[in-house]
Amino acid sequence: MPRALRLLTVLVLQAVFVAPAMAQQGAGPLAALLSRGANPDGPFARRGMAPATSGAASAVSSVSVSDSLVRRAREQLGRRYRFAAASPDRGFDCSGLVKYVLGAFGVDLPHNAARIAKVGNPVPADSGALKVGDLLMFGRGRSSRISHVGIYVGDGKMIHASTSQRRVVETKIPTKTSSLKLRSIRRVLRDSTTARSSTE
Repeated sequence: MPRALRLLTVLVLQAVFVAPAMAQQGAGPLAALLSRGANPDGPFARRGMAPATSGAASAVSSVSVSDSLVRRAREQLGRRYRFAAASPDRGFDCSGLVKYVLGAFGVDLPHNAARIAKVGNPVPADSGALKVGDLLMFGRGRSSRISHVGIYVGDGKMIHASTSQRRVVETKIPTKTSSLKLRSIRRVLRDSTTARSSTE
């Protein structure tokens, strides 16, 4: 048997039989130290740092929230438009739909588009940084008054209770040539994942 192969065999046998025996018998200070593992309160501990898995867990949570929000919003597609209504049984107006969907995620919104436009954090309309769950605030013509709101669901689309179609629909975000003008974007969810925007 070649010398290198014999040496490798000896090392493997030590790893398999000798090391476990040392660990069981507590042989020597090194074995005792290794068996204790890392000291989270020791001088070399990283203070104030979250566990290494927290980032991955947060990403999973974000994806879950976004998927759940889109699913809940799409469950309302086809529900009738009804002024001042905010439930699947009675129907929805635009702000009622937003209030109902976001309410399932712990966000308590007013039942009024203009007041919703003052909630959360602003997002630059030309930033290309839309996220699922962002609220799209609209006005008509040259008026600065907010009169309509929809929920961004990704891929340049939104779900909203349409007054013209008299039901909840999923559509592309209106372009600049539309009578419905995008006035502002509000972010009320902290755990939404970034989604690609195709607004113009």
